[in-house]
Amino acid sequence: MTNNPTQSEGSDDPLLAQLRRLARTVDPVPNEVTAYARAALGWRRVDTELAELLDDSRLAVAGTRSVAEAARSLTFRSSDLQVDVEVDDSGDGILLLGQLVPAVDAEIDVQRDDGTTLATASADELGRFRFELPGGGRIRLVVRREAPAPPVETSWI
Repeated sequence: MTNNPTQSEGSDDPLLAQLRRLARTVDPVPNEVTAYARAALGWRRVDTELAELLDDSRLAVAGTRSVAEAARSLTFRSSDLQVDVEVDDSGDGILLLGQLVPAVDAEIDVQRDDGTTLATASADELGRFRFELPGGGRIRLVVRREAPAPPVETSWI
């Protein structure tokens, strides 16, 4: 007998390994669950600030247009920057219009939940930016400003 509490004579490790393989084969974790888990932890970088979602027009109860017809308006806020975004997915792709408040010199990246950068644009002198994107999938915005200001990331939309 060994003194190690994790090992004993007649260990069940081979049986547990077989059970794990069987569970992965019979009832695998859905790819979507794995992607959501990675995305939830993906923003956790020390050098990046997460912008809090303050407003989402899809959560509003009152409205004159149906959700399918209306563009979605979102407002995100970090400690020193507000990101206003309008998302219109009524066409073949997605039109994303945004503005940084206050207007700052910045590059804005659109990232997919797999970590790839889909598109990049520069904010104009009024803090405005525009993206025409293919439809489908979740995205987030990453606002990269001049140092020492940290990048700001929105939550997933």
